[in-house]
Amino acid sequence: MHRLIIGVMLVAHFVAAGQPAESSLKFEVASIKRNRSGSDMAEGGSQPGGRVNARNVTLVNLMIMAYAMGPDRIEGGPSWASSDRFDVAGVGNRNASVAETRLMMRNLLADRFKLKTRIEARERPVFDMVMARDDRRLGPQLKSTSECAGQPTSESLPPSGPPNLSNPACGTIAFGGNVFRGHGVTLARIAGSLSNFAGRPVKDQTGLDGLYDFELKWSRPSENPNPNDPPEFVTAVREQLGLKLEAVRGAVDVLVIVSAEQPSLDE
Repeated sequence: MHRLIIGVMLVAHFVAAGQPAESSLKFEVASIKRNRSGSDMAEGGSQPGGRVNARNVTLVNLMIMAYAMGPDRIEGGPSWASSDRFDVAGVGNRNASVAETRLMMRNLLADRFKLKTRIEARERPVFDMVMARDDRRLGPQLKSTSECAGQPTSESLPPSGPPNLSNPACGTIAFGGNVFRGHGVTLARIAGSLSNFAGRPVKDQTGLDGLYDFELKWSRPSENPNPNDPPEFVTAVREQLGLKLEAVRGAVDVLVIVSAEQPSLDE
């Protein structure tokens, strides 16, 4: 199985409304080279300041970074899109946000890989995120906050360094070592981020508005569990956040590769 490692933290960001048109955002300098290491380990990703540095990645790996979609939501395309390996570097405006850097990535893929895509709905297993308690009380690790109301979120602020796991900025969700924290985020954002760990898309069905702070700790399944370890993921979501993940089937947006070509290389 190919693995894509992007730093030690995962930060959930989404393209915000009002971003510049995709065609207007491009890397000032970009390089794509063939990787012939023979390794199946991919690493790297987006960096602060409008930069991308990815090694031994496939086109599908690059699409995961550019579109913030898991591999299970990318379909079609030539066989080499998930097998041929590349080293990719890009340098853009140093004040570019994470969302803007993603748009630069999309333009790079369209320019150099001639990538064309479309979004289609597929019916698939999903989780509905609902309130776990009949009285709709929040869990102890999920709290409403007004601190970030009216403030710019991390999407509109220039990046100043790696995300702070211990004290995330407004609008930021950060992950490291089975600890998941967010500050001033919506329940829809939380649901979207839980999708990274739930094994299927998570849709917010709580009906709750406003912004929230949360912290989630869980343990991966083990044959010899330690009674002092945090609970497994779905149980942790229920006990700590007061939210329940109900297994259902629903429409999921899938990114379909219409066409792609071997890239022009800088070698």
